[in-house]
Amino acid sequence: MRFILPVLTALPLAAHSEQLRVVTDIAPIHSLVAQVMDGVGTPDVLVSGAASPHDFQFTFAQAQSVQDADLVIWMGDGLTPWLHESLETLADGTSQIALLDVDGWPKLELRSEADFESYGEAHDHGHDGDHDDHDDHDDHDDHDDHDDHDDHDDHDDHDDHDEAHSGDHNTDPHAWLDPVVAHAWLGVIANALIEADPENAAQYQANLAAAQSNMDALSAEITATLSDVAASPFLVPHDAYQYFGARFGHLASAAIALSDASAPTPYKIAELKDMVATTGVVCVLSDPQARSEWSDLIREGADTRTASADPLGADFELGPDHYGRTLRALAAAYADCISG
Repeated sequence: MRFILPVLTALPLAAHSEQLRVVTDIAPIHSLVAQVMDGVGTPDVLVSGAASPHDFQFTFAQAQSVQDADLVIWMGDGLTPWLHESLETLADGTSQIALLDVDGWPKLELRSEADFESYGEAHDHGHDGDHDDHDDHDDHDDHDDHDDHDDHDDHDDHDDHDEAHSGDHNTDPHAWLDPVVAHAWLGVIANALIEADPENAAQYQANLAAAQSNMDALSAEITATLSDVAASPFLVPHDAYQYFGARFGHLASAAIALSDASAPTPYKIAELKDMVATTGVVCVLSDPQARSEWSDLIREGADTRTASADPLGADFELGPDHYGRTLRALAAAYADCISG
């Protein structure tokens, strides 16, 4: 007994000190969670590299990771609908946060082809009147209240959207590309971690303060990067950049495809080629999730620049720095392609 009792006494302590197991869906969210978990643990990520989050396929190891998770922090059905069923099957009862479903951040609606047409008709190169509040970005604190998007801020009840969109929310899911949104999500992430692991609450709180301060600095840095870039017409490969464009004053005139899961028709390609030729489009962006051949075809015969814009940061190492590097690279691509 002299030897057994000390061992039995130590067992609960070993179990209690076990690292919190956190799973995230995409690399930018993994980065935000990693910032808040710094010094405590490292989250897992399901979708990394150039893989598209829309049609991702689980590996056995990833399914096991979800099954073993204490907490899952993911975007939600709007971006990774395949994860919803997996969570019900593999992680029933596991704590989870779907960031698209939480309140307290400025939500934008998914756009249609008609929305892009209205941008082109009503404005010089894509600045819709509903987005005038994004044109001046000197003080990012002011952007926590989007006057023209008040109807997007209150989404406690998604039933109307669910009925109209067969279960999918009408919120544009690419919201991580706005660092003001990320600032708000960091608070949600910290609260979820503290609830799951109260022993490390002080560390999570300290990390949260540092991460949100860094997010404010990142917003100011990108604003400075794009401050001298004149508003000009440009095209994006798919409609993933609305939050970034609205935040920093550069909304695209059109998208080659509305989603990276769809392909443009020959008619659409011809229409965009005509747009490049007649309206002074200065830039056609490409990204790793869409075929570069489309942007090349649209630019053919025109003196129009291109650059690679990656909303998922496929080239960057996973970890706390991934988010900042992804958005800085995106800002540089915009600056280079739009202004040359």
